[in-house]
Amino acid sequence: MAHTWSWEKMARCDGEQRQRFLAESLSVLLADLLRSVLADASPALPAEESIVERYRELTESLADVQARRHVDLGITRTGLAKRCVTWLKMLLSTPPNVGASPGLREFVDALNLFPALFDSEPSARSRRARLTWLLTHDRRLDASTREAAIALIEACDHLGVLLWPDAETA
Repeated sequence: MAHTWSWEKMARCDGEQRQRFLAESLSVLLADLLRSVLADASPALPAEESIVERYRELTESLADVQARRHVDLGITRTGLAKRCVTWLKMLLSTPPNVGASPGLREFVDALNLFPALFDSEPSARSRRARLTWLLTHDRRLDASTREAAIALIEACDHLGVLLWPDAETA
């Protein structure tokens, strides 16, 4: 006789699922922040209230009251995006029971290059190109800030596929 699980038990989130949900939610938030930056090319503008509130809710879920307290409505889009990247790197660097797929490793490596998006130094071009290559495997020698940001947005939008590989076969 097949073992049947109660709906309540199946719907309950374990630690691994919770970590994946939070990482996916943070990546969607990061993508939204980058879209708003690209829309008007103003990374120094304050983040919208709804985006700040989404971040607060996520950090509350991460049980980080300290991080929540230090985010106010005056935080810039870039500052909030950097905080999302920090959390994503932490959540994705050691995901429990998730085989580190090459795609997930490349995503985390690209997150390490995130500061190059907002760096105006000429040397940042090669870091942006590396970020773009990690996410798209396009071997161009230089990548604009816009191209690198678009590659990161697309990767953030599709992070769920890397985090939930069994969902496609279910």
